[in-house]
Amino acid sequence: MDIEVLGKTMWLHGIRGTVRGLNQWTQTTTQTTSGSAVHTGGGHYVINAPQVNTNTTRHQTFWVVAPSGREHQVSGNYPLRDGHEVSVVWGGLKGASASGHFICQNLTTGNGWKSTAGLPGTISLHGMRKLTLQYVLLIILCLTIGGISGSVNHSSKLSAYATAGFDVLIVAGFFHLLVLIQRNRQTALATIERAVRDNPAFTQSLSA
Repeated sequence: MDIEVLGKTMWLHGIRGTVRGLNQWTQTTTQTTSGSAVHTGGGHYVINAPQVNTNTTRHQTFWVVAPSGREHQVSGNYPLRDGHEVSVVWGGLKGASASGHFICQNLTTGNGWKSTAGLPGTISLHGMRKLTLQYVLLIILCLTIGGISGSVNHSSKLSAYATAGFDVLIVAGFFHLLVLIQRNRQTALATIERAVRDNPAFTQSLSA
């Protein structure tokens, strides 16, 4: 099924069936910082002991086997067991390979999850060029005002405000971009979920 998401054409496919071959494991990484001794004078030292940081990541893969025998492997940390019935939808940009799965539903327990990890970068970054251009123009304006004011009067408050505005715009632009990405992802997932829900033929095809 093809759908329109934020001005881009995406294809969707999926499967509905039984969980088989559930495989779980953890991966642990350890980082150690070097200790140090700082001489503070008079024969005294401040000792900083080495620090050990441990991070454990949980992994899970499973196969979904449809009644027709079609099967698909999925990676994702979802509360599942072998024998549960699930529905998974994945896709990508039109003409490109799959970028990941978007929807996973455990039909046995009634739980469902949506994943933004599989969304194509062009979807997540939709509108970034326009946003960047707006901030670049504002930054240029601040620098221009600051330069003109500074050349006329080195103590000009306007010049100081323009310089401060430059720093504020850099930080604001970064956070604005994060908000834009989050909003795009939420919009895209809502569009995908609605397209699947409103197309009974597609839902039925998942079991084929």
